[in-house]
Amino acid sequence: MTDHGAGVVIVATEEDLTADMVAAHLLGGPAAVLRLDPGRMRERPLVTGHFSGGRWRTVLSSGTATVTLDEQCAVYWRKPTRPDTLAPAEERWRADENTTALLGLLRAQPLKVWIDDPTVVEASRHKPTQLRAAARRGFTVPDTLFTSDPEAARAFIAAHRDKAVVKALTQRHTTFIPTTRIRLSDDLSGIAGTLHYLQALVEDRLFDARVTVVDDRVFAAAISTDGELDWRAVPADACEHRVITPPPDLARACVEHVRDLGLTYAALDFVVTAAGWTYLETNCVGEFGWIESATGLPISARIAHTLRHGRSRPGDPLRAVCG
Repeated sequence: MTDHGAGVVIVATEEDLTADMVAAHLLGGPAAVLRLDPGRMRERPLVTGHFSGGRWRTVLSSGTATVTLDEQCAVYWRKPTRPDTLAPAEERWRADENTTALLGLLRAQPLKVWIDDPTVVEASRHKPTQLRAAARRGFTVPDTLFTSDPEAARAFIAAHRDKAVVKALTQRHTTFIPTTRIRLSDDLSGIAGTLHYLQALVEDRLFDARVTVVDDRVFAAAISTDGELDWRAVPADACEHRVITPPPDLARACVEHVRDLGLTYAALDFVVTAAGWTYLETNCVGEFGWIESATGLPISARIAHTLRHGRSRPGDPLRAVCG
């Protein structure tokens, strides 16, 4: 068994192809790489955390890789199996125990870098928090309403000349719900009883933009569809993806916004018009694999670099990169 000292822990499902892209840049390097899914733990890896003398010593091992959680260790927490998705009650309990214990052990250590602490992600994913944080950094943010009152929704839509959209805050427990136009002619009575998320429609879009931030680097891609309001509802191969360079001030604001949320990685969505860039949302664990595959943007390599070397210093220059 080889102990490489500094190590990287990847927390993701076994079938996570995006995590595979990052792992490919790390394997064979100087750091030990250990991957596990606490929601589906098997006999390997082995995890042991011992609290003694006022401090924790936690060691993870699997095959020839051994990682000690300390200030030289980095963690890439993607999307492990959620315990509530498992059918047998005993498996749900086991997955919940493993996930809770592993997260606690990781958070008890002075790690080199998190990408990203899921407790911070949970606090940062709420749209009211994101919109307020985005506005503080100077982004243009659409007029927004959260309401369970049909009359308040009607007044909002009327104020925006019947040009508004409704969005789903979550996609769990239902089929995918895309961003959808909502009009005064619609039956709005169903709004009662459920808080709905309404925004003013951003008109005359040239394209959508996905801006992926990894520490101090910004990777931006334009996404064009045949007039669709929500590109997520369109198969990726039916969209046009191309690398773009965002305005320097906006790129800097994206990095600062992600840092404001306490994150190292996030993916921001914008609508771009002739008038400029309008912020929509921040995806705290947003996907990037398809963007990298479609454009060649080296996002996974930058994540791996940050896991190896840690975050940049606050005074370092912020950079937007293309390709």
